[in-house]
Amino acid sequence: MANLKGGTFEKQIKDAFHRLEAFGIGRVGKSDNLTHSDKLAEKREMYLKDITSFFKSQNLNNKLNTLFTKENLNNFFNSRLENLSSKTQENYLRGFSSMLKGLEQQNIYIPLQLEDKDFFNDRVSIIKDEADIIIENRYIENVDNVIKSLYEDRAISGLIAEIQYNLSIRQSEAFKLVKNPTLYLDSGYVVNLVGKGNHKYNPKEISFELEQKLLNNKDFLIDKSTYYSDLKSYDISSHDFRFTAARDKFEDMLKSGISEKEAKLQVSQELNHKREAITNYYLKRTE
Repeated sequence: MANLKGGTFEKQIKDAFHRLEAFGIGRVGKSDNLTHSDKLAEKREMYLKDITSFFKSQNLNNKLNTLFTKENLNNFFNSRLENLSSKTQENYLRGFSSMLKGLEQQNIYIPLQLEDKDFFNDRVSIIKDEADIIIENRYIENVDNVIKSLYEDRAISGLIAEIQYNLSIRQSEAFKLVKNPTLYLDSGYVVNLVGKGNHKYNPKEISFELEQKLLNNKDFLIDKSTYYSDLKSYDISSHDFRFTAARDKFEDMLKSGISEKEAKLQVSQELNHKREAITNYYLKRTE
């Protein structure tokens, strides 16, 4: 396997483009990942310019293809895909994956390890999970035991899961909180936490015990694909904690004497929404 030719990223991009170029070559009976159209060429030029700009911002300057490691790609996609729609993120990942496969087919070395070949599929699964895609039976039975088991498997995964369940928040929001707890913790409340659509959550009360776990956490924050894999062993996804929290809080409110209508509105607000219909959506999928 070879490296891309050229002493600069710009020259290496040209080499990559040349190796992938297959204009006018028929695809019938072939399963290659080469560039057969002007439209695909434009997208791949964008992918290469995007990632070289990121590498330059991180002061990385080895051969472009040698920088396509799991860690570097995770960091790049976390930055590049932020605030894009779920479908746009998915298309970007699939397009980028196809480009790397094409380079491999053209004998270019890509250091993504063999055990990480599901890297792109896992990231797409995470995006779909966070997109509130309709999946039935999202309720986690014995959620406290599941969280306890996650702590035993990998403490940081247990912490993320506990935060998601206790605060009814998405995986991406829990990651923000774990990464910089002092930015959001204020006298027993989680404040200024921004969710999907750039909507800020109302202040959320947090238990002293969980607050201390956050403040005293010494474990490095894992990437989302690792968290996804940890949950997969229990046949659950990250968004299931949010669904389960919605159901449990709704039922606790009913037991305390709050009317069904008011309970649904309060749960919706807990989820950073404002409509009763949102709670109905969550309750329907945890029956």
